Amino acid sequence: MNAGILFMFSVWLQSQMVDLIVFGKNPKLIGNFVASPERVPGEVHQQRAKYWEKDFGQIKTEFLKVFANTLSSREVEDVEHVYHLRNMIGHAHVSIGRDYMLFRPGGEHREKAVLDALKPEPVKDQSNPLMFKLEFWRPDKFKAFSDLMERIDQQCFGRLAADLGVPHGRIR
Repeated sequence: MNAGILFMFSVWLQSQMVDLIVFGKNPKLIGNFVASPERVPGEVHQQRAKYWEKDFGQIKTEFLKVFANTLSSREVEDVEHVYHLRNMIGHAHVSIGRDYMLFRPGGEHREKAVLDALKPEPVKDQSNPLMFKLEFWRPDKFKAFSDLMERIDQQCFGRLAADLGVPHGRIR
């Protein structure tokens, strides 16, 4: 259940990244968007819809590019962390007979990227190839990922929205 909650929060963060990209690349759309809180202007909707066809990785890459000059290194790491978390949940091996999921990155390049981003604790007698044990049922694990997503939402995305002149509540 916690994995589903974390996955949905990652979808929510993806939606915010889309809006920030749209307004970051098209500042002329902000005025009409802010002036019409009861309805999203058609031109904003058209721009959003283009991104709904893309996956999280494509949106993350464009987001990091559009805001490269304003994101701190920690914010970049946080966004990368959510990307890997979401990918792990989406591609995990699930069994109702156990309280954890297993994940295997696709290839050495992805394995290195996941290890670099998540910095997992070493596991005694690790399998080969490497497998990640996802224990979202553990309160400490769930809280750590929830706190990460809250930090991205409130600190990073809130700041970027304010910098653009977009009320954060409108894109949340």
